[in-house]
Amino acid sequence: MPKTITGSRRGKFRMKDKKITIWGATYGRDEWGNQVEIPGPIPGGENIWAYVRHASGSEYYGAAGVQQKVEMIFEINWRDDITPKNWIVYKGKEYNITRIDDYEGYKDTLRIYAYARE
Repeated sequence: MPKTITGSRRGKFRMKDKKITIWGATYGRDEWGNQVEIPGPIPGGENIWAYVRHASGSEYYGAAGVQQKVEMIFEINWRDDITPKNWIVYKGKEYNITRIDDYEGYKDTLRIYAYARE
């Protein structure tokens, strides 16, 4: 069971005790002037503290019902520069983002649903 701290606003806060890196693609030019994609960490996206867990059975099958893959769930402090075009690196493994939940617009936590790249 994860460590939780009782909060005054919405109940429980999960301990963010794992480090993840959020990657994205920027675009540059090669030596011939062609536009090329350059993958790398997004600004401020390296070594972010996160609560990490595997999706439960009900979350896994619920996602399958809407044709989504979900294997891992990452919770991080709120930020507005993450999209499903980004991906997460955790323990050397890459995870594609399928969905981002911002807890009904509260700007304190993001829950990111992701699956392992093959």
